[in-house]
Amino acid sequence: MALLKRRIAGALAVIGVASLITFLQVEANHETDDQIGEEAIWNAGPEDLSAIGQACKMNDATQYQECFIEQMGEYASSDAVAFAQTMVSQKSRKLGYLTGLREYGLVDLGSVVYPGNASVNHGWVLLNGIPALVNVDDVTILPKSAMEKDAQFVALRQSHPYMQLIVNDEQRKPDSSPQIERLARDGERFLVPYTLQETCANCPPLAQAIFGFDFNEAGKLMGAKFLRIERLRP
Repeated sequence: MALLKRRIAGALAVIGVASLITFLQVEANHETDDQIGEEAIWNAGPEDLSAIGQACKMNDATQYQECFIEQMGEYASSDAVAFAQTMVSQKSRKLGYLTGLREYGLVDLGSVVYPGNASVNHGWVLLNGIPALVNVDDVTILPKSAMEKDAQFVALRQSHPYMQLIVNDEQRKPDSSPQIERLARDGERFLVPYTLQETCANCPPLAQAIFGFDFNEAGKLMGAKFLRIERLRP
């Protein structure tokens, strides 16, 4: 009987260790199994972009996007192509490819390039939260009505009636990043700047509007909030 008890105890110990190892493996996978990882980064060379530009230069905007992604498959990984396809499927339908990824805890910051027939612009996306991709450069998702009630905005609009909210390429350079604030219950807020300026080609920026993208402790987007207007020095 004593021998049987020892064998049962030994078997239970083995089962316990195996269960612990399985649990730790699952937890490790949860911590590292990001939906969008470094495999989606494309370090496009000038020759690659030139070749794609030549192949797609005769297309209109929609055709250009389709052509670019098709041609991109010749130079980039399947994950990089999938990222570009996901960008186009967003509400703004803006073509972009991932050039960098920085981990910030619950949610990661991605640097993107928006290629075009005439110009190339930089941008930011928030990755691996819920949803897996949030394009902060899509100004249509911002609560602009709250901004338009701000006293500073009202004063600026009176003196600059054609003022618009835009994404300034200078604010989205690859070596730049938004500020991050910790929220209650281990949430995160990304403070993202946008530019207020009139629509003429050489009009200088007047101010920047700061919006916060709030994520809860599970990495779920709780929404974007208007925070403040910051006047720029002339």
